[in-house]
Amino acid sequence: MQAFLAWFNAPCSIDPVLVAAIAHLWFVTIHPFEDGNRRIARAIADMALARSEGSPQRFYSMSAQIRIERKTYYDTLERTQKGDLDITAWLSWFLECLDRAFQGAEAALATVLRKARFWEAHARSALNPR
Repeated sequence: MQAFLAWFNAPCSIDPVLVAAIAHLWFVTIHPFEDGNRRIARAIADMALARSEGSPQRFYSMSAQIRIERKTYYDTLERTQKGDLDITAWLSWFLECLDRAFQGAEAALATVLRKARFWEAHARSALNPR
């Protein structure tokens, strides 16, 4: 855990999104707790992604997307942990999952904006003020 924390908190020369993927995998592989390791690993990945953006606001959740895709998550994680030290398949899955999280957030935001435009356009009409 000390090596993981030192690496996670140190300035890094690799892409910060890859840091999020590697941190998630590393933590869940260390498995320091009896229960909750995967939840904490998802939170670590979300924290690393937030750090990479340098913004307090995010409209997507990697953790939520992983929960949606939990079967492929578990399968990919197990294959990676039981294989050799090549984590390419894990990184690929993580990045594709992140892309789907972006797409889901984009769709949700489009719906919110469509509703806001509707209410903005009809605010002065004969709608009941309640």
